[in-house]
Amino acid sequence: MRFKWAFLLLFVCILQSTTGHAYEKISLKLQWLDQFQFAGYYMAKEKGFYRERGLDVSIQPFTFETHDVVAQVLTGKATYGTGRSSLLATRVQGKPVVVLAAIFQDTPSILLTRKDTGIENISDLIGRKIMITPDELGAAATMGMLQQEGVRAFDVIRQKHSYNLDDLITGKTDAMASYVSNEPFILKEKGVAFNSFAPKDYGQAYYGDLLFTSEREIRENPKRVKAFREASLMGWAYAFNHIEETVQVIKESYNGQKKSVESLIFEGHELRKLAYKDGIELGNVTADKFRQIAQLYYEIGIFPEIYTFDGFIWQE
Repeated sequence: MRFKWAFLLLFVCILQSTTGHAYEKISLKLQWLDQFQFAGYYMAKEKGFYRERGLDVSIQPFTFETHDVVAQVLTGKATYGTGRSSLLATRVQGKPVVVLAAIFQDTPSILLTRKDTGIENISDLIGRKIMITPDELGAAATMGMLQQEGVRAFDVIRQKHSYNLDDLITGKTDAMASYVSNEPFILKEKGVAFNSFAPKDYGQAYYGDLLFTSEREIRENPKRVKAFREASLMGWAYAFNHIEETVQVIKESYNGQKKSVESLIFEGHELRKLAYKDGIELGNVTADKFRQIAQLYYEIGIFPEIYTFDGFIWQE
């Protein structure tokens, strides 16, 4: 009889350990449509890195109705989010966002023009039409590039971004904010000659996509923050080390844009260069680079003074 009870107890314990584990449910809100830009999070989920740390992560796709990722995170509709260097300005405005990691050490953002527009330099954009989002126009790298060449925000005719590359090809706009890992591939496929202006070529080497959360999440769930960050970076390392496998996962489960295998592979290799620039550790983020961004915002006139931003960068 004792043996039967012992066996039953052991069976219950095994059953609970395999089927009754309580995973913490959290969510990640993306800043743009599914593509290799977010591959690390997909792979952290698909390869079980989140689950290994007790996390049940829901990846919330971008929609044009819920495009304000900061608002989604600060109102609790998402636990974590991805964003740009403009998060520093958000912090200075009093919104309690905290940066956990920088996925790209240089921004993938570029400006594209067709060769036949005669726009050969950034200064040639003055008086020309440009499709760019307010968020991108406020990003440090893009602002710094324009500022260095003497172009102010009101010097260009800003159009609402249609996210349709055909508008650049057909001349509805003269320039379009794009990603080095996306639109150039399509233009080459279509045989359209173009010029590309990258902030890093103008000395504006600021962060690309940032992983962030709220002060509340940091305060109330510090162990979860650490676990989520670690698993996410594991996912990114896996994605960059297994680009073709990752592309197949995206094609099968995260390809609302219906991108080709070739374009996703191109995107993966381009983004890998930015993530591991100069041998820097994946996800590394420093206060020094944000101080440079703060200085730029001050010089442009966005900040009336140089602010301190204690607590803006997560410290384990």
